[in-house]
Amino acid sequence: MNGARWVQQTLLGPSAKTSLRVYAVWFNMFPGDSRARWRSDLLTDSRVVHYWDAQGAVGRLYFQTLPQIWEKRAADTATPQDLALWDAYLLYPPDAQWNDEPPDVVSWGATILSTADRLSRDLEDALKP
Repeated sequence: MNGARWVQQTLLGPSAKTSLRVYAVWFNMFPGDSRARWRSDLLTDSRVVHYWDAQGAVGRLYFQTLPQIWEKRAADTATPQDLALWDAYLLYPPDAQWNDEPPDVVSWGATILSTADRLSRDLEDALKP
């Protein structure tokens, strides 16, 4: 939740680029997590699209693609210990499109707070004209 709060306040704050889009994928990770208990007040910006992934399929998909994107990870990235990538960001270039395979990332990191500096820097570079 702290990572989502940071994204809302810092990346989506008053000085944020309007072209930014955020896709937040939520799923049950810990006992007690549920869609009914999801904090919808954490990411309220209109540029955020929320998805609920009850089975955690998106996290498992990205966990499986880690070998392909490993070299683009932020230095302080926590090594995923389970079969789901969570509390993570994946930054794509503005022209990225998802076809049969996930598009290539600019960078990625986990946890969001421990890799926030890299995310901020790479996002600024990606949105430059």
